[in-house]
Amino acid sequence: MKTTILSLAAAAFLSITVSLAQRPYNPNANRPNAPFNNTKPGSRFDDVKEDIKIDKLDAIVDLSRKQEKELKRIEDRYDHMEMVTMQRRNPQQYQRLQAQKQQEMLDVLNKKQLQKWIAFQQSNNRFDRGNGYGRRG
Repeated sequence: MKTTILSLAAAAFLSITVSLAQRPYNPNANRPNAPFNNTKPGSRFDDVKEDIKIDKLDAIVDLSRKQEKELKRIEDRYDHMEMVTMQRRNPQQYQRLQAQKQQEMLDVLNKKQLQKWIAFQQSNNRFDRGNGYGRRG
């Protein structure tokens, strides 16, 4: 009788120990951390950044749904080209590509929206003196 109780207690102790030794379920275990500095085009973090940019533009100029989709298509189209120019370490081509992308994005806006955007840009640049040290006399 003693041995039976002792063996049942040992079995219970071992089963509890084995079940608690397992790692807990972590749904984010296989998900890589999003890089905050150098995002790869096409990554989820890159998509979030693009959505934030488009949302800010929408708040300023009141985009239509069609315009938002078109801006997203432009962003996606330029992602691969930007990655290739960064890998080739060609800053002039990258700047040219950024200017071309900016122009295509501005072409999506109508005249009234473009005027709102320009007014917003000028109001933000009004206090910018070109240097980080304040007023120079």
